[in-house]
Amino acid sequence: MKAIATIKLKLPNNNVFLETMKQYSYSANKVIDFGWNIKTYSKRELHDLTYHKIREETQLPAQLVCSSRDRAFEVLKACKFQKSKPIMKEYLTIRYDSRSFSFRSNKNNYYISLTTINGRIKFPVEIPECYWKYLDYKVCSADLILDKKERLFLNIVMSRSIKILNSNNIVGVDLGINNIAVTSQKQFFNSSQIKLKKLKFKHLKAKLQAKGTKSAKKLLKKISGREKRFMTWVNHNISKSIINKVEEGTIVLEELKGIRKSKVRKKQRFWLHSWSFYQLQRFIEYKAVRGGIKIIKVNPRNTSKICNSCGNLGSRCKSFFTCSHCGYSLNADLNASFNLAKHTSISDCVSAEVIPPFLTCDTKA
Repeated sequence: MKAIATIKLKLPNNNVFLETMKQYSYSANKVIDFGWNIKTYSKRELHDLTYHKIREETQLPAQLVCSSRDRAFEVLKACKFQKSKPIMKEYLTIRYDSRSFSFRSNKNNYYISLTTINGRIKFPVEIPECYWKYLDYKVCSADLILDKKERLFLNIVMSRSIKILNSNNIVGVDLGINNIAVTSQKQFFNSSQIKLKKLKFKHLKAKLQAKGTKSAKKLLKKISGREKRFMTWVNHNISKSIINKVEEGTIVLEELKGIRKSKVRKKQRFWLHSWSFYQLQRFIEYKAVRGGIKIIKVNPRNTSKICNSCGNLGSRCKSFFTCSHCGYSLNADLNASFNLAKHTSISDCVSAEVIPPFLTCDTKA
């Protein structure tokens, strides 16, 4: 199984990099113009029509011309049935491969070499400590990005084959709203404090939306980003804690695709539609893959209503489960995690950007 990590490095703003990105964008827009006007979506035909013309009009080396053509081809294919022609932004993200980019070390010093309009530029970089454990991965590709604050970043994609360790240890993980996650190892992650935080965000956003001024809209965007970062931080904490306790074996998750289409009461709609179930699952999955832990996804139907002791349907009242057949009773989410631990099936390898998490959790016996 392959594990993938993305190392994000900040680069100094360099006029050569910016001009390269600008010409890269011009090249991609040129290819889009040709493809849109003659209604062709063949990569080979687009290459024959545009390659030599772009080489004459820009200073881009051959590899970046081909890379920009590939970006343009993907956009054309995606917008095939749109009425308006797509336009690339002024400073387009450059996609580098092993022929136009290198990442090497020399006596604990790390260097990056990037192809630009002025040829190859080699420069030293500092690797943050949180990325050190990924430095033995194989370097695959890189993206040169200019963000909204006009900062340059290089995202380096790295991969490594991971051997899944055979173990009889199977852990079920039930995701929910009152408890963000409950494992069959009796590990509880309560959401009461997170709910209070999200309600504060909701109240503040409602006030800003009602105001409707330009400054209110600007602040609304800022607050939305803050809420998103907060939930990402929480999900990293929980996923790391779960993986650290499992160590080896198999983790069983619920297949939550289509969960927001289910009918719920009006009071529950806000929580169902604003909760980041998918992100938490992705974080658990990619951390598990890197730790050699197998991930399984199963149908969640009746997992909290079936008695894990006798296998019959019981009844759930809020957060408590009771079986009328054998008299067994316990927390409904914990019962669901026990049921999940009895399933077997295999999921695919996943990846996500590496962010150093902070660990915190509540554990109940």
